Amino acid sequence: MFGETGIRDAVTGLYTRDYFDEVIGRELERARRHHIALSVVSVVIANRAQLLASAGEEACDVATAQAAKTLQANVRETDSVFRWEEDEFICLLFEADADACARKVHHIATLFRSWRDGHGPVPHPVKLRIGAATHNRDVVFAGVLQAARAAARAQTVV
Repeated sequence: MFGETGIRDAVTGLYTRDYFDEVIGRELERARRHHIALSVVSVVIANRAQLLASAGEEACDVATAQAAKTLQANVRETDSVFRWEEDEFICLLFEADADACARKVHHIATLFRSWRDGHGPVPHPVKLRIGAATHNRDVVFAGVLQAARAAARAQTVV
């Protein structure tokens, strides 16, 4: 088991990828046992390298932390948000079928739309990509996660 410092990212306060690995088996079992949908939303800061080069590490950390705060504030208490990589977040949405997941993706995209024009937490454009997938009992979860992450990396910038 992790201590609080092992499960929380220092910049964002979100759960870490290591903690995701710790809890996902238990959550998948719960979803299977109760026949509930489990959706994954991947949010990628698409221009993190450019932001780092033009605005610096502090501005990049501010944008990352604010993106995390915005995501966390816009999921339900039963959902979880993880910092997956330096430029990527994963949201686990419990009891969210494909339609509910699509509504959540639209909502997240709307929240971040003004950031691309420099109207976010830093006076520089912050461009995000969002991908999503929904797990059902006939699909291997690793494939669902991979599909959401690939979709986020391939999507048009929000």
